[in-house]
Amino acid sequence: MEITKDHIISYLEGTLSKEEAAALELLAENSPEFRKEIKDISFIWMATENLKKQRLVDTDTHWAKMSKQIAFLSFRQKLWNFSRTVAALLVVPLIILTVYFMNDSVSKDVLYPEQIEIKSANGLVSKILLPDSSIVWLNAGSKISYPRQFLKNCRTVSLEGEAYFKVKSDKKNRFDVIVPGGMTVSAYGTEFNVTAYVDDNRIEAILSKGNIDVKKYKTDNVFTLKAGESAVLNKTTREISVSETNVYVHTAWREGKMVFRRAGFDEIVKKLSRHFNVLIELHGQTLHEYEYSATFTSETLPEILSLLEKSAPIRCQIIEPEKNADFTYAKRRIIIREYK
Repeated sequence: MEITKDHIISYLEGTLSKEEAAALELLAENSPEFRKEIKDISFIWMATENLKKQRLVDTDTHWAKMSKQIAFLSFRQKLWNFSRTVAALLVVPLIILTVYFMNDSVSKDVLYPEQIEIKSANGLVSKILLPDSSIVWLNAGSKISYPRQFLKNCRTVSLEGEAYFKVKSDKKNRFDVIVPGGMTVSAYGTEFNVTAYVDDNRIEAILSKGNIDVKKYKTDNVFTLKAGESAVLNKTTREISVSETNVYVHTAWREGKMVFRRAGFDEIVKKLSRHFNVLIELHGQTLHEYEYSATFTSETLPEILSLLEKSAPIRCQIIEPEKNADFTYAKRRIIIREYK
């Protein structure tokens, strides 16, 4: 196949057949003179093509388009300069607003501090350190709530159950223990015990040291106690009675002890149920008439029940818990019957 200059133009335009293009490339590879001729013709062809493209350009249309772009860029620059000036003028108000909202947030945290709620599991006694370094012993099945940070002139906690308080002395900031719907116990620095279980018909405050004020819920009638005295609120009559009491008997629980002095079976059953996290059932009317005096420290529940059996005509049966459908276990049941 003979390759001519016409083939070179067709090759540059991409119109040659595969066979002709292969023959042209083979000749260019073997002939330096032919390669130079291709280069010269390519230069002239490219210049001609560029000239054709320039003639196709619509200069008026492109100039109008460019003018619009220049006008837009000029407007954007002016807008940026204006925005920057406005932003500078707003910096001071923005700083003032930021400080205001920050202070407002802080004030809200101060006015409404986060509340902490702690519950002592059945069978356990918990020891808690309050924000003012006062100490609380929380008896089994009891719950206390208090703010993460006490406010000025106000140290307030809420109690459900039983707790022993060792209040850090602060003559300027009163310490209040509130039993919702019951009464409030107030002090400035002392030690006292409060019993307020939901299922009990009484709320009791017992003073170990110093002085406390006891006030019935939503009244102004205040009772001031001395060491060794107790104030009992009857939930039914809504009356408060003050009398002397054995402080050790009522506060030994925080040392893991159960102390009874001529205690009836109902009182014993309640304390054993909370201490060992069990359900106790009394079968027999005369059981409620028995009284016991004893001190239990490290004895197990079976050991205590055995001692009760030796001191009265009763029999105690322990029923081990069964697994529930949700794979949890119910409490152990203790059945106490009269024995004749």
